[in-house]
Amino acid sequence: MAETRATPRQKAWLARLRPPLPDLIPGAQGHLDLRPAGPPLRRTYSVLYPFTVLEDGRPSMEILVKVPQGRKAADVHRTFRAYQWLHGRWPQEPAMQVPLALATWEDPPALIMRRAPGAPLVQRLQDCRSWRGDVGCQLALHFVEQAGRWLALLHETPPPPWSRPAVDPLAPEEDWLRRLRGLGLDPLEERQIRQLIQPLRTLLPSSLVPCHGDYTLRNILCHPPHQVTVLDTELSWQAPPARDVGSFLAALHFIDKWQILGGETVYPHATIRRAEQAFLQGYASIRALPDPTHVRGWMTWRLLERWLEFVEREHHRGVAGWRTLTIRRINQHFARTIRKLDESSKKK
Repeated sequence: MAETRATPRQKAWLARLRPPLPDLIPGAQGHLDLRPAGPPLRRTYSVLYPFTVLEDGRPSMEILVKVPQGRKAADVHRTFRAYQWLHGRWPQEPAMQVPLALATWEDPPALIMRRAPGAPLVQRLQDCRSWRGDVGCQLALHFVEQAGRWLALLHETPPPPWSRPAVDPLAPEEDWLRRLRGLGLDPLEERQIRQLIQPLRTLLPSSLVPCHGDYTLRNILCHPPHQVTVLDTELSWQAPPARDVGSFLAALHFIDKWQILGGETVYPHATIRRAEQAFLQGYASIRALPDPTHVRGWMTWRLLERWLEFVEREHHRGVAGWRTLTIRRINQHFARTIRKLDESSKKK
């Protein structure tokens, strides 16, 4: 992409980064320059600016400038510290990666890192609409298993010196349930939620491990044949291993607003079932699986968090009639998912 096509914000970052570029890429031999590698990529809580590093006019690598938005701006230094600590942490597992963090920027707060290759795991699974023996589906299944191995390696690793036990992560439960009651939560569904979360209150402090905190399909990049690169972790706190496992499995069941309205699922039920099996198999190849009761509890906790986020977002916007319909469909979807978890817990 020619520099003249850069957006004003991209041009501002070009001006900021060119002077310190030799310090950011210390191994380079020739003259260094930058050009935009594409348009800005907008995420929920950040904007990513991709750039190509030129060495004597030839492309040598791509970097990303991640600019967090709002309350996430304070996360820059914590993420940088976690990436540096994890980089090369498991030399016996070279396919298990995190992005190479290069530097932080103070004003505006930003993280500068080497761009990791690969497509998000959510895309790999969406491209595979069945579990027949085609190469694409088998590759997606392999990457799900690799994601389980990456997480197990993290949980087997002694926590970094700055991480601390999470402060009562279940504390928001009562407030979340109260707010959902005002938006249509059924008493039966509330009772099921409480029963599923109750076992988490008995977890012992000795069961804590380094926690990713947001281990979802969108935060895992897959690069054939084996490499997985995991994004967006600070390793700031420790939690039971079932928390990360439950978050990942909840993400398999999660669908966005428009799919809820259309009564669709992100993946066929066979895909979800096979993906769960592959993920747990990968995790179990490194360390013992967490108690299934605790995994279901954390899945419920994560779904409850997303449920509230969705309905409150709709409650504050849109036409009244459409808003009511949307909230009703969201409530129905998450209630159905909670019921399935409750039924599976009784079968076990």
